[in-house]
Amino acid sequence: MTFIDDLALVLDLLILVAVVAFYTGVMVWFEMRRNDRTRALSHLKEGTLLLGCLGALLGLFALWGEFTWPLAVVVGGNNVLASYDVLFFDSLVLLAFVLVSFAIAVQLKRPTHMVGVVAGLAGGAILFYGYRAYTLSLTLDPLPTFFLFLGFGLLAIAVYPISLYIDWFVIGPSEPGAQPVPSGPAANYPWMWRVFLCGFLVLALLAGIAALYYGYDTAWAHLGAPP
Repeated sequence: MTFIDDLALVLDLLILVAVVAFYTGVMVWFEMRRNDRTRALSHLKEGTLLLGCLGALLGLFALWGEFTWPLAVVVGGNNVLASYDVLFFDSLVLLAFVLVSFAIAVQLKRPTHMVGVVAGLAGGAILFYGYRAYTLSLTLDPLPTFFLFLGFGLLAIAVYPISLYIDWFVIGPSEPGAQPVPSGPAANYPWMWRVFLCGFLVLALLAGIAALYYGYDTAWAHLGAPP
């Protein structure tokens, strides 16, 4: 089988995911602070539409990789890169599913906390994959790889409280059925939600930096000496 490696492109897409998540979060938070829920929802729908498109692209790579295992170098009858197929494509399937599902839920104004639960579990799985890869010293840069998985794993986990905020205060006032339980249009504990929102933005920034660093290193090496 011909060796195919789209890692650099996948990392480019992950950088875009982090950037769009961060920018969307900032714009929604800004408009909610101004009590302009209409614009907040508009920014949320546009941002999640982009995230859904990025998730669909990542999903194509992920499913193709799951079915074909393109990272293959056979030495002594064994595929020495088989672990890399498992590491990268399993995690990408989980991430792509969360992104596309979240985008669909927001576009249809349906409860997003359902996706938030799945995102939390997927984030935990991504953390496990990254930690296990680090203990096995997979890739030429095991620590940057671990940081990449750590960043996106924690970001996925942080989606759950953000989804609750969206359901209660962004979508919920116009679509009460989206709220987990009935709630007023304003948060009772605004400081708590600020902590969650700030934490999400920080994690999106750190995940983007991890992907940018990993992607720069990968693109530099692959453009200089493609596999």
